[in-house]
Amino acid sequence: SLRRWKTTVGDLDLVAAAADPAPVMEAFTTHPDVRAVLGSGPNKSSVELKSGVNVQLWIQPPQRWGSLLQFVTGSKDHNVRVRELAQKKGLSLSERGFLRADGSEIECATEEEVYAALGLEWMPPELREDRGEVAAARAKKLPKLIDTADRKSDLHTHTTWSDGGASLETMVAAALERGLRAYAITDHSAGLGVTNGLDPQRLREQRKEIDALQARYGDTILLLQGSEVEIHSDGRLEFDDAVLASLDLAIASLHSGLRQPREQVTARLIGAIRNPHIDIIGHLSGRLLPNREGADLDMEAVLQAALESGICLEINASPYRLDLDETYARRAAEMGILLSINTDAHRPGELDLAEYGYAVARRAWIRPEQVINTWEPERLRDWLRSRGK
Repeated sequence: SLRRWKTTVGDLDLVAAAADPAPVMEAFTTHPDVRAVLGSGPNKSSVELKSGVNVQLWIQPPQRWGSLLQFVTGSKDHNVRVRELAQKKGLSLSERGFLRADGSEIECATEEEVYAALGLEWMPPELREDRGEVAAARAKKLPKLIDTADRKSDLHTHTTWSDGGASLETMVAAALERGLRAYAITDHSAGLGVTNGLDPQRLREQRKEIDALQARYGDTILLLQGSEVEIHSDGRLEFDDAVLASLDLAIASLHSGLRQPREQVTARLIGAIRNPHIDIIGHLSGRLLPNREGADLDMEAVLQAALESGICLEINASPYRLDLDETYARRAAEMGILLSINTDAHRPGELDLAEYGYAVARRAWIRPEQVINTWEPERLRDWLRSRGK
């Protein structure tokens, strides 16, 4: 689950290659962090850590590393599909490799060898969920997935102007350190209450600081003044159209009223989507992992409204959100809706959480060109201007 970047992970599987597994297993089962040994064998052992996490260690010789890694990576449904292909070729597949009908073995030192033996391209782990990846690999039509190396911007971040933990200048410096070409400061609007949000007067004051930093850094980075605008429980946006139009970028988000009936909360969100001055919908469902469910939205209606409006939907990279989830991110991309992957960072280190959002996008089969954060600043600016910014 961890290698496939699932949203939540129950336990951990470690995979090792060793010609002599005994001392490795001994070190594993007697590790100081182990509370209890749940099972022990020459090639597989299970323990419970003092933290409460269960961990399994699998070991095979180096020449079987590929088949072991493929087997343990899973998912279960993906492996069932792969084993079905093997059976059609008169082979059985396990963590030890392929076994022919005559009892002879095919050992695979790499995952590429496992898949090649079945006429398949190697598949990124994030795709291995039995959602069409085996057929695509067989036809050599796997997508070129987005990667963090494609990242050129972060368009949803916060500073001490609202509830952030670092100054605007510090956050911009952190963005530059990470090689970002465009960066949006999107502090909360005042309506959220607890976030020290900005009213129109404070927005004007903040604009002066952003303009001064832009003058200092020149073409090194494009700085955008935005706002994360509250969608109130009655559907009203915190700022009027004149204020929204004055921003370089406007994000609308649900933070309250998430338990409203489906029809009501969906109408609130669609109202924000249809506002021509809103550019991105942030963390669409409002969920918080692992315990807070998102709003009960009519997602097909939401996605259709997003398509019609030309608005962008966010994959929020915070590990506590990961929202849009992979299912609806893939559906949105297939419909032609633009996506944005942002960290929602409140302090410099959180800019590095982008990898979680990009993992969601990879699990959703997303290509770089479908995400506005991969665009050069000029193209991003042109898109915003096309939306009246």
